[in-house]
Amino acid sequence: MVTIPERDWKIIRDLKDELLNVACEQIFQRIEKVSAGRAGQQHKTYLELYKLIEKEDEQIAKMFDDLKRSNAFFKIAALRHYGVLTDAQMELFSEETQAVVKDLCQFGR
Repeated sequence: MVTIPERDWKIIRDLKDELLNVACEQIFQRIEKVSAGRAGQQHKTYLELYKLIEKEDEQIAKMFDDLKRSNAFFKIAALRHYGVLTDAQMELFSEETQAVVKDLCQFGR
C-alpha cells in the first residue's frame, strides 16, 4: 500500500481546519438558499433541509473523518471532488500526490 509522502501529509494536516471551514461555509450557503424560499412551505423546506444536511454530513465524513496517512490520497481526492480544495492548494502537494489524486478523481467518474 502506497502512503502519502511525509511532506504532503504535513500539508493536508495543516490545511484540514481551513478546508473544513470552507466546506461548512459552502453548506451554509446551500442551506440559506433553500431556506430563503420557505414562505408558505415551511414543512416542505424543513424536510428538504433535513435531507440536505444528511447528504452534506456524508460528504463531510468522506473528506475529513478518520484522516490518516493510509487514506490521505482518498481524502484529498474527495476534497477535490466536492470543490473544497482549490487548484492553488492542490499545487502545494508533490507531483506524485497530484498524480495519484488526479487518477482517483478520474476513476470515481
